[in-house]
Amino acid sequence: MKMNKLTKLFKNNGLEDNNSIIVATKPDSIYAESFRKIPINLKYSKIDDEPRVIQITSSLAGEHKTTSAANIAAVYSELGHKVVLVDCDLRKPRVHRITGLVNTDGLTNYLVGNIDYKTLVKPTKYNFAVINAGDSVPFPHVILRSEKFKDLIAKLRQDYDYIILDCPPLLLVTDSLIIGEICDTSIFVINQRMTKKSATKEAIRLMRESNIPIAGILLSNTSKKIRKYGKYHTYKYTYSNK
Repeated sequence: MKMNKLTKLFKNNGLEDNNSIIVATKPDSIYAESFRKIPINLKYSKIDDEPRVIQITSSLAGEHKTTSAANIAAVYSELGHKVVLVDCDLRKPRVHRITGLVNTDGLTNYLVGNIDYKTLVKPTKYNFAVINAGDSVPFPHVILRSEKFKDLIAKLRQDYDYIILDCPPLLLVTDSLIIGEICDTSIFVINQRMTKKSATKEAIRLMRESNIPIAGILLSNTSKKIRKYGKYHTYKYTYSNK
């Protein structure tokens, strides 16, 4: 089953962040309905062990992974689940912009011991919680590999039904491969009009070599001609900045 095609989700790159969470801002739209299919397919991808910690990543920047992550979080919340969206893209964080938060007292601040868990997790008007990225650190991959980060994910498993992780692009840094080790599954986002197939293949190869499970591929900014991406379940929507 493929995702319904979404047409011209946003008009430009100006103030889109305020309207990026289509599931919440336009719940009756065909766009929102398209995103609602993802949790259904994820649930049946592993019937006996439904994925709860879900990594959203891409090969390069600009593939709309953060928008996808936020909308997936909104869908799970809409279904009555307790959800937290975590910005693990510590080099170029964007979750705080989409959810209307200030990027302070975030993940990096917690991992270096400057704030407590209660301060870390923040409510939003979208009925899911958010952990923003926090202050810039010199070596993000080091703290993402720390035991404290693993312990945090374990704590979130106890407190939330679903944990959505917005992760960095795979071909730019190693962070997503590190994070993938503690996730239940991944959704791989591809901007079809921008990303070369060679980049996609290389990113998926890296995930396979690291034994990171891929539940499916989400195509953004699609054209009428849909490429083949192997055995992976493919969702589709159009995200246009034109």
